[in-house]
Amino acid sequence: MILLTDNDILIKLSQCDLVETALDVFQCSLADCYVLDTAKHSLYLSNPDKCIERRLGSVAAYDRLAGLIDGCRELGAAGEDIDFLEELMDVEGIDAGELSLLMHAHDLNQSGSPFHFTTGDKRALVGIASSQSERAKRLLHQKVDCVESILLKAIHMKGFDEISGKIISAMQITDPRKFDTVMRMSFGEGRSKDHAHDCLVQYLNPVRQFIRP
Repeated sequence: MILLTDNDILIKLSQCDLVETALDVFQCSLADCYVLDTAKHSLYLSNPDKCIERRLGSVAAYDRLAGLIDGCRELGAAGEDIDFLEELMDVEGIDAGELSLLMHAHDLNQSGSPFHFTTGDKRALVGIASSQSERAKRLLHQKVDCVESILLKAIHMKGFDEISGKIISAMQITDPRKFDTVMRMSFGEGRSKDHAHDCLVQYLNPVRQFIRP
């Protein structure tokens, strides 16, 4: 399996010390994970202070992020399918990085290679769901994990207390401006497993068609 991963999910997993947990959820190793060859530059990994200030909001997360990126394989340029590229460019919410990852997913699908797609930002998925691009919808059908689905699967696999504890610890040391809003709403002191489940499911529902079972 090839796992295509965007920057947002890398940041969120590193902040919460959930990298190994996510790999267990995906049932894969870092060697199966692919990031864009621009990831190191766009995440400012060569400048720890800048990376922490602009991306992570936490000193503790930097080493985890650097190790995660180093362990992943890099993607170069995707093959050109102008018609599909133009379809995607008309979809609201897709940024340049997601566009490139989607083109790689299209290449893998065309060659019959198994893949999954992970993203920390659901705007692109919501845009595709409401778009006219039937090809994009078929491409991602049950092929995607986002933060909410990873956390739900992690809770099922590892238990609520373990996952909640990691997220609460991360919230306490991370700049709130750099921390995921859904995680802040779902987890916290005194918040129950049922509360977290209901919040995560609510935010997941608009893109449910794309989520990997």
